[in-house]
Amino acid sequence: MKIFVWVVLTALFFNTHAQELRGSWIARNQMATKELLAAAIDSLAKSNFNTVYINVWSRGYPLWKSNLFYNETGLRIDPVYTNRDILAETIAEAHKHGLHVEAWFEYGFVGWWNGDVTPPQKGGIFTPHPNWVARTKSGRELDNSSFYWMVQTRKDVQDFLIGLTTEICRNYDIDGIELDRVRYSHVGYGYDAYTDSLYRFENNNTPLPADSTNAQFLRWRADKINLFMKRAYDSIKAANPHVLISNAPSLYSSSSYTAYNEYCQDWVYWVNNNFVDYVQLQMYVSPWSTFSSIVNFAISMLQNKSKLYPAVAVNMLSTQELGQYITGIRNLNLKGVALWYSLDLPPYFSSLRTGSFVNKTDPPLTEENRRAFYHVVTLKDTAKIKYNGAWQQSTLTGYSGGCMQAASGNLSTVSYSADVPADGYYEVYAYQVTATNRTDSAAYTIYFNTGDSTMVYVNQSNTNNKRFIKLGDFYLKKGLRQILSVSNKKVKANTFINTDALMISLNRRLSPDATNAVDNGNTPALKKKGLGFNLKCYPNPTNSDNVITFTLPENKPYSVRIYSVEGKEIFSKIAETPQKSENILRFGYDNLTTGVYFCTIQQNTSQETIKFVVLK
Repeated sequence: MKIFVWVVLTALFFNTHAQELRGSWIARNQMATKELLAAAIDSLAKSNFNTVYINVWSRGYPLWKSNLFYNETGLRIDPVYTNRDILAETIAEAHKHGLHVEAWFEYGFVGWWNGDVTPPQKGGIFTPHPNWVARTKSGRELDNSSFYWMVQTRKDVQDFLIGLTTEICRNYDIDGIELDRVRYSHVGYGYDAYTDSLYRFENNNTPLPADSTNAQFLRWRADKINLFMKRAYDSIKAANPHVLISNAPSLYSSSSYTAYNEYCQDWVYWVNNNFVDYVQLQMYVSPWSTFSSIVNFAISMLQNKSKLYPAVAVNMLSTQELGQYITGIRNLNLKGVALWYSLDLPPYFSSLRTGSFVNKTDPPLTEENRRAFYHVVTLKDTAKIKYNGAWQQSTLTGYSGGCMQAASGNLSTVSYSADVPADGYYEVYAYQVTATNRTDSAAYTIYFNTGDSTMVYVNQSNTNNKRFIKLGDFYLKKGLRQILSVSNKKVKANTFINTDALMISLNRRLSPDATNAVDNGNTPALKKKGLGFNLKCYPNPTNSDNVITFTLPENKPYSVRIYSVEGKEIFSKIAETPQKSENILRFGYDNLTTGVYFCTIQQNTSQETIKFVVLK
């Protein structure tokens, strides 16, 4: 009965208002600590926002642990955030509220920001690729914002950016990719050696026009950006068809196409030709009369205005004016708004949650309750937590008060149960309270499937591990069940182990087909649509290699992925030209350890998964 009540209340909680976008951007100035980032997300959730755009590509560095960037530069993440993963932290903190997370590539084609460097020099991706730097006709590289831009016409540059986006789609449970600065710094750029040679090749050896505003040259550059957006859209959708793709272009005129004329950015073409799912159009102006005239001009250029979401700069407006803007946007039958930006919002939160955003709602373009499949178990949920051994209250502050701790010695364990709302793969998190006298081997046992379990260790003496730490992705069956146990069996003398909150969140990357079909009273159910792959694996168990066979119901692209029980991707293949007859894939597992693994095949919205065991 408790499970039914929780699910029904969740459904009601998320369906009190028509779906509309309520998004805001989180930039670097709210990332200095995990606590600061979490507070920003908590504030947005409390004020009934539903979408977070988190900066992941900034000043020439990724803000997630990128293998692609490491292969190019020897660095995985911006050195400012060494030993952190901003995207992973955001996903954890946002999903505990059911918020959508979109990875915001703020810097787009910008490869380096000079503001942090004295004397001026280029780093990041320009260290291994010095010929990637964009130039004006006079040879100038650095623009008026201290940015160095990558050459937009180069395929290897485009491949690099697309590779960053698809890497995120393959490894993180996100809801969208927001591309930004997919344009030129200004119309005066485009005179690097590569662009010159490409232009000559495609224009009968005609040199680049001396006038950078030349209409044909502007069109040629814009077309190259258009091709990039098409490639990016197709590549991201191939990596994860459920990820939304957006862009944040600008418009500052009610009669002139400013983005195109000034930056070679033909965003209207992207919208009208389905190269984006939607745009957050930057129109940071006031008063409303000016703003609305620009919005109406934008609508006049679009075939489908439902893809247009105005972006508003709140610091230009009073709280009353912001409410009037949101009402005006609704009266134009547009489906939401993006507010620039999170750091400026605190003075507006109270009026938003009691006025324009008084009820919670889901963003458009996704099914309702897409992010409603989560559950947090705190130490106050005593019915779901069982203690054995010598646990006592700690003086350290935890998720919602003090945490519990145990010393070394006789075995002490804590068992956590949780309400699993639907069958599927879940991200399992344990909230960490760290200190120098805590264990470096906190032992967590995760229980999944039916009777399977695995153990994960967390270093609680490392302050980088504080707050929610993901233990892995695990297949959980619907219902109230044991998820986790914690023990002190690896705790050394004179140290302690802490235990605190548990969180589970449905991984939409691995379980994309969770729906809100009515099942005995609005109970969300996990559906598999259109299965028919006849997916098989043999031998199973295997000690060296095996064969996976399947039959495709449609002659369309498909993907095959293999994951460890912790959710780590071991293998992936995307096939563009499949055959409908039986398909055979052979795999060798010499480098894998003994354990449970999963193979998932996906085609369009259909997906099937099987489990196999490796024994060494």
